[in-house]
Amino acid sequence: MANKDYIFDITKLRFEGDFSSQVHQLLQFIRLTRAEVEHLQLLFDHLHDALQSVWPGCQVHAFGSIVTGLGIKSSDVDCFIRLPIWLQNPGDTYVAKAKAALMKHPNIFRELFAIKNAKVPIVKFYHVPTQRHCDISFKSPAGVENSKLLAFLLNLDNRVLPLAILIKYWAKVHKLTGTNLMPNYALTLLIIFYLQHKGILPSVLLLQRNAEYIVDNWNVAFEEVRHVSGNNESLYELLGGFFKYYRDFKYDVFLICPFLGRPIKRELFAKGGNVPPEFELYKTNLKGRNCLPLRSNSIVCIQDPFDHSRNCSIALYPRLVNKIMSCISKSADIYENEKSEIFLWGILSIAIEESPVVSKKRHVPNGVAKFKHNRNSKKAAQTFHKAFIKYKEKEREKMKRNLSNFSHNVRKH
Repeated sequence: MANKDYIFDITKLRFEGDFSSQVHQLLQFIRLTRAEVEHLQLLFDHLHDALQSVWPGCQVHAFGSIVTGLGIKSSDVDCFIRLPIWLQNPGDTYVAKAKAALMKHPNIFRELFAIKNAKVPIVKFYHVPTQRHCDISFKSPAGVENSKLLAFLLNLDNRVLPLAILIKYWAKVHKLTGTNLMPNYALTLLIIFYLQHKGILPSVLLLQRNAEYIVDNWNVAFEEVRHVSGNNESLYELLGGFFKYYRDFKYDVFLICPFLGRPIKRELFAKGGNVPPEFELYKTNLKGRNCLPLRSNSIVCIQDPFDHSRNCSIALYPRLVNKIMSCISKSADIYENEKSEIFLWGILSIAIEESPVVSKKRHVPNGVAKFKHNRNSKKAAQTFHKAFIKYKEKEREKMKRNLSNFSHNVRKH
């Protein structure tokens, strides 16, 4: 079984030429080729044929990075299985039957594992012909609809997809995303929100003004309208700007809202009834008890562009947030203090140390413990923010002292 994690070994990259040349080399090294993407159709066909024996008329819908264009050589595949309405059985998770059906084809499907009691029950397997891992689910097509939106936005401007892949790779190299870490979906929303701030991408509200298709009580429709941007920044400037923007973002005051394309004060959602008027559907769903209130009290709050009650960063724990912010801060400092031909190597090779704000033993000082034990406290979140700002200033001074040695080592490399 092929292990494609070699792409995260940056010593295999040469970093030759200017920034644009280095990006080209990197993308060629990590991205799926067209042949590899087309070969995935075999996985969908095999999956469809195997499940037809149990649910005639079922459909296989891929979603996630393979659909959005963010797929790299190590990417897994996600599929939603849509069953005909007359075959659906309330209360049945379907995963046990799916696993049994796939086990009948051991030369095609291996490493089968059913997760029945999760919020979204899934079957995991390894597809032998494509050498690709895959997860299948039956519960909701929301992931399919979200992927359509991301695919549209990521391809609106020729700078967006390369930028998103670079940031996804940067996060993976530093082990910021993955199982029990930051979801790739949340990271992609950060990228989209930043580009909305830059005027390169439109708000989702703008795309939904004349479109409606309700799935799980939320409007997932959007118009593929042409968006004209006056922003002429280079890919290098946008990448550096991404780190600067999120280094300086006031997480304790604002939540990240791709739906409106601008920050919203947390307190508006904390009070419930004072949400902006554009969130009429959210208020309707709350009143009808179709959703719970948005949990806007996490350290970082990233609101889903369709499901306005969903905080996509709710699972980020303090120590992980510290690591993410440390990596962002150091990358921003390299952008501000180093030449462009050193920038890419620098942000991929920096050493990310444990933040002193949160210790490994989880006995945490400086307000983080308060936040951990009182997640509804706005004051605790503000205390955490102040503690991290103080830590960030110390890290910046340390970075400045090391820049000359860092620059010398990069040029030598």
